[in-house]
Amino acid sequence: MEKIIQSVKNHKWAFLFAFLVGAIMVFPQIYFQYDHSQEYQGIYISGTDNESFYLNRVAEVRDGHPSLGSPIFKEGKDNPYLQPPLGEIIIAYLGRIFFLDFNNTILLTKFLFPFLGFLIVYGFVFLISKEKLTALTSSTVLILANSLFSRHGLLVLLQGESPATAFLNFFRPVQPQMNFLFFFGFLLCFWLFFEKKQWRWGIISSLILGLSFYIYLYTWSFLYVFVGLILLIFLLKRQWSEIRRIGYVVLGSLLVTIPYFLNLYRSILHPNFSEVSPRFGLIDGRQPILGFLVPIIFILFVLFFPKKRQNRYLFSLALLLTPFIVLNQQLITNRIFETGHYHWYTNQPLAIIFFIIILFYQTGIIQERWRVLKTINILKILAVLIIGISLYTGITIQTASYKEQQDGILQDQKYAPIIKWLNAYTQKDEVVLADWILARVIPSYTSLNVFDGTSGYYYLAASRQRMSDIIFLFHRLDGLKGEEAKNRFLEAETRVSISRGLYGEYYKEKFGDEVKIPDEILLDLAKKYQDSLLIPLDKFLKIHDVKYVVWDKKDYPQWQMDQYKFLDPVYEEGNFKIYILQ
Repeated sequence: MEKIIQSVKNHKWAFLFAFLVGAIMVFPQIYFQYDHSQEYQGIYISGTDNESFYLNRVAEVRDGHPSLGSPIFKEGKDNPYLQPPLGEIIIAYLGRIFFLDFNNTILLTKFLFPFLGFLIVYGFVFLISKEKLTALTSSTVLILANSLFSRHGLLVLLQGESPATAFLNFFRPVQPQMNFLFFFGFLLCFWLFFEKKQWRWGIISSLILGLSFYIYLYTWSFLYVFVGLILLIFLLKRQWSEIRRIGYVVLGSLLVTIPYFLNLYRSILHPNFSEVSPRFGLIDGRQPILGFLVPIIFILFVLFFPKKRQNRYLFSLALLLTPFIVLNQQLITNRIFETGHYHWYTNQPLAIIFFIIILFYQTGIIQERWRVLKTINILKILAVLIIGISLYTGITIQTASYKEQQDGILQDQKYAPIIKWLNAYTQKDEVVLADWILARVIPSYTSLNVFDGTSGYYYLAASRQRMSDIIFLFHRLDGLKGEEAKNRFLEAETRVSISRGLYGEYYKEKFGDEVKIPDEILLDLAKKYQDSLLIPLDKFLKIHDVKYVVWDKKDYPQWQMDQYKFLDPVYEEGNFKIYILQ
């Protein structure tokens, strides 16, 4: 206990800034409830990109389906997962431990995980650099101002505008929130094992490395390549004892992954796997990928990173060589991953950290050599300047995002009465048909499933026929005639929605734009749409076990649900009407 208290005292600024970062992250959500206390009805502020996808998954765990085989569809609950569930399980059970409802569970993670993430990054950088200012600056920049390292981020900020209007997304639940913690948590523990050779850190490293399989593909693939490079370095140096020690870490991690690979085997055997797997954006190709960030930071590392501590240099060398391999693994596998995920969540963070380390190290050398500067603490001035800019950037992004999105969030509050009714009068796992905006909310706040929901194409239940039926039904409700389908499906906006709905990231990655989906696919789909119109609508809905229909009369007047005699109205308030299917 005394060691912990002393550690907190020694690094008090780190704990203070960790708290500040957590507060900046969570403040918009808390302030919204105060700022709009009259209008707020309990619908969570989901402002970061694709956040509702992850919120639905957390809610599914809370509903008693932790395998996440099919979080939004009724069918496929027992299917193998394609996206690992550990992050969602951690968040859902964290809420249970503290007896929190759904909203407060997410609020807790938006403060707690940035707080812990800041300290983990701080600890890793401090152990590597042995400098508190370097560690403090790196952590602050990485979490609050990483957007400045984009091509136009700094320029936009200098023009007095915000680099982003979707909130600070480095700790978006669940990803990259959990990825961040596991990635830097492993680097911290593995460095302690690498440097101090204490087995408690080796065991923790092994556990984190194995569990990373259940977090994120881009996390474990990067870390395994990194560890492989460390082993290669020791092999070239013929340090067999080091190879043996690290080999035990790898072996232990592989034991942890056994259930993961059993699930993967079951996934591959599933009849829908061949249709669903391309939606993750894995395409054929062998062209090399470098970008500009990775080569630049590697050159800076070779030229300016200190070489005095050999272990640190080799560890860092392996870490900065890893991006070259993961970005170009397709040269061997012929399968290109979504390289942006490596860029945002591993390569860019490491580039920021090593840039700050090199900057502070070289600044320290300059101060030692120039006598005129010895009376001025340039490192402190530099740290204050960079940290100040980072805080300003983070607050600017949060403020601009709040102003940009508060009207939309206020609009979402209109769904609260619908959620209340559904929770009161429906049974668990029944199916609701609603427009796509309401459908992203229902799975988070009820135990119901939806006919269509956020990113449903990522699950094995989402066969091509199932996703085609979703496209057909909504066009049918919009009043699209059979003879009009050909022209409508060839329109740019419809092409994009069909490409995304049926093929996910595939055509975006393959051709650079979803609108480039081949015409023959769209024409064939138009013919199938005409055939689907021959099926009576009530039978079409029953095929997919639809029990309730929610109609937003204001935003979707073309649906005209009152015309269908097989729908019995059971609720009406304002612009909404709920029907039960006979």
